[in-house]
Amino acid sequence: MSSLSASPIPLFKLRVEEKGKIRDIKEIIARIEGLPTCLNGQIVDFGDDVRGIIMGFDEQDVLALVLGDRNKLRLGKNVSGVSEPFRIPVGDRLLGRMITALGEPCDQAGPIETSDKRPVFMDSPPIVQRATVYEFLPTGTKIADTLTPLAKGQRLLILGDRMTGKTTIGADAILAQQDRNTICLYCAIGKSMSALERITSLLHDRNALDYSLIVAATDNAPVGEQYLVPYTAASVADWFASKGRDVLVVFDDLTKHAWAYRQLSLLLERPPGREAYPGDIFYVQTQLMERAGRFNEQRGGGSLTFLGIAETLQGDLTGYIPSNLASMCDGQITMSASLFAEGMRPAVDVLLSLSIIGGRAQPPALKALAADIRADFARYSEVVKLSKLQSGLSGEAEQIVRRGQAILTVFQQNEHQTVGIAELAILLYALRQDALIALDETTRKKFVREVFPFALAQFPDTVATIEEKPEWNPDVEQRLAAIVNGMLESLGANASEAPEAAEGGEAEGGEEVSGNQ
Repeated sequence: MSSLSASPIPLFKLRVEEKGKIRDIKEIIARIEGLPTCLNGQIVDFGDDVRGIIMGFDEQDVLALVLGDRNKLRLGKNVSGVSEPFRIPVGDRLLGRMITALGEPCDQAGPIETSDKRPVFMDSPPIVQRATVYEFLPTGTKIADTLTPLAKGQRLLILGDRMTGKTTIGADAILAQQDRNTICLYCAIGKSMSALERITSLLHDRNALDYSLIVAATDNAPVGEQYLVPYTAASVADWFASKGRDVLVVFDDLTKHAWAYRQLSLLLERPPGREAYPGDIFYVQTQLMERAGRFNEQRGGGSLTFLGIAETLQGDLTGYIPSNLASMCDGQITMSASLFAEGMRPAVDVLLSLSIIGGRAQPPALKALAADIRADFARYSEVVKLSKLQSGLSGEAEQIVRRGQAILTVFQQNEHQTVGIAELAILLYALRQDALIALDETTRKKFVREVFPFALAQFPDTVATIEEKPEWNPDVEQRLAAIVNGMLESLGANASEAPEAAEGGEAEGGEEVSGNQ
């Protein structure tokens, strides 16, 4: 008798598949009976090319978010459980393209051939896979790079009312990464189609799509996609970081993400809490923001930098979502509606903005030159308030006001006109030496506008040196003094009235920028 192993009878493999049935459909939430061993975040297959993600369950039913055409669903239809998490395609071919929250192209440029897939919901990397945050990431915005510097691997929040320039700072940060070997993602959450088109046109016209991609769920997209889209962007960014790349992600904006999750939670019949948000909204957004960081070589050696945007109502920073997000981040840039109305661009409230860890990554030249600016501006703001209550200013108060006006002139910046490290160092040196105080407002604006083209033409080696290695030493100080004095002479100002370069080289200053914690 032949052995069983030599038998020609084939052995069949068993495939175990969980089945369930749709019991109820409420908007984009399906209540399913069955699927006894399902997990949160698991995929379910409704058939007819419609899938879903499990969002919750109880002893009898499973609640799933429908991804696809809900009109194809009907009560009593069979549902299959798929033992895998929700994944999206990732790869280098995504650069220059626009995709949805489901990883599908939406820019009418054809399909995307991707090399890998990555789960949308991932745990944040443990501390043993993280490295020290030490490298500066310029945003191209003068006031931000001076007073709220951003480090690669940091989470920075941009707060402000509607129409105060929050998106402009995020877009300028992407434009500032030109030729800096940094991948950028712009994540549009609940934005209007016209706003998305403006950003897309800007990135295209400035050739920023060569190193960028857009992940979008506009305001007419399903609520489920608006909830998923920031996680999709973070997963795509995480793939690039795992390949050793530095990545910047701009989330615009996280307030609308919270709105989307609130709508989902009401459909999931979860009890509302403060401001009608569910109790787990803090966990949901922390799960996203904690994925940022700089990683060690075992995890690829790249970095994830998050610029989150949040909307406030009438300048109220104590709102539930803004205060939640602020507690998750390593600093904030606060936009002021009153400063915007007064014509300040960008309308950053210096006294309410800070960067907790960015100061240690700020280049030495900028750190030395920016050491006293926050304190000087605070004194200026206080004197301006007091001057409204009394007539006349003392000589010392007038000097404080003139210096504050010079600071405001330097920090004025038109949208999408990014400023590099060398140009910023020249302007800050002019402030430090009080070279702009004696100038009238028209001449001061001309100095700020023309000093960098003058430096490029007359001192190209100095500009290249500072841009490449912005150290602070007597040689750099003398070079900056030559540029400032030369520009003053070309404007017809008396360069001899401007203070000479300080003796002794390095300025005194702490580890952080003044005002940073």
